[in-house]
Amino acid sequence: MDWLVYIGYIAMVAIIVVLSMKLGKYVDIMDAKSNISGAFIGGVLLAAVTSLPELFTSLTAVWIVKENEMIIGNILGSDLINLAFFGILILIFGRGLKTKKFNPFYYVALSACCGMYAIVALGLYLTEYMQFTWFSVASPAILLLYILFVSKMPKTAEADNDGKDDDMTLKQAVIRFAICAVVLIGASIAMTYLTDMVAEMLGMGATFAGALFLGIATSLPELISSGTLCFRGNYNAAAGNIIGSNVFNFAILFVADVFSFMPNSSQIYMRNTESQWLLILGVIATVITIGMMFVQNKFKGIGKRNVAATIAVYTINVCLPVLYIIFLLISTGII
Repeated sequence: MDWLVYIGYIAMVAIIVVLSMKLGKYVDIMDAKSNISGAFIGGVLLAAVTSLPELFTSLTAVWIVKENEMIIGNILGSDLINLAFFGILILIFGRGLKTKKFNPFYYVALSACCGMYAIVALGLYLTEYMQFTWFSVASPAILLLYILFVSKMPKTAEADNDGKDDDMTLKQAVIRFAICAVVLIGASIAMTYLTDMVAEMLGMGATFAGALFLGIATSLPELISSGTLCFRGNYNAAAGNIIGSNVFNFAILFVADVFSFMPNSSQIYMRNTESQWLLILGVIATVITIGMMFVQNKFKGIGKRNVAATIAVYTINVCLPVLYIIFLLISTGII
């Protein structure tokens, strides 16, 4: 009956895709009908919701599946593939960026991500010195950095969309957004069970399974919702969703670590080949994204008048999905 597991996995992926499209639409409407910045809505509100799969799959991995090794792979794998998806979205919708600029705050947000990568590295390589009772001191340090990130984020700005769906009120958008978020929680919990089953059937390691099956499936909300926002012309909210989700994902490590006190439970900062490569490639992808945004903002949008900048932006964004492919090739032993 293994085929039922595969069908269930595909069904959960489909549900997550549909919910993510709806979330992107409702966020765009909320951005258009409120004075809250698209960067804040995307980077905090939507990012937190689209990161619910990472949160609940991590908690399920700690409490029920008892595969703590899967957590680091899930979080770092999701962050790496989020940026890969971002690169793909810019390649697809790049023509719409001709008159757009990314919010400069994203430089700060991506720098915060680099700082969180550094803290995780300390947690992995200095485990015996970082452990305090059952959890690592790396976790509260990450949480503190996340709180600083949210506190410094711009709260108000002009809407960055085309004002579509004016027939829906702000209240309706908020209620429907909340309903989709609740359903997404259930799908996230089911996804953890199914991923563990698939990994066991295919004989995969927990970290690699977390980075591949969980990393891809739990990053679909960011891809689909951000793709929906790009299609609707709201690039700042789309970028905020991707980058904010990456920062929020690191904060999930704090939650998972605090609740890892279960009997016979292992620590979540477990170093192996996959986690080391996810750290290295994740930092490279984050720095590359900073470079892409700098070029885009410096030359005030890509287009025929800025051929060199256009080539640079597209080349940089090609590198982002390539980095994730490199990780998969390394993990499977192909390279």
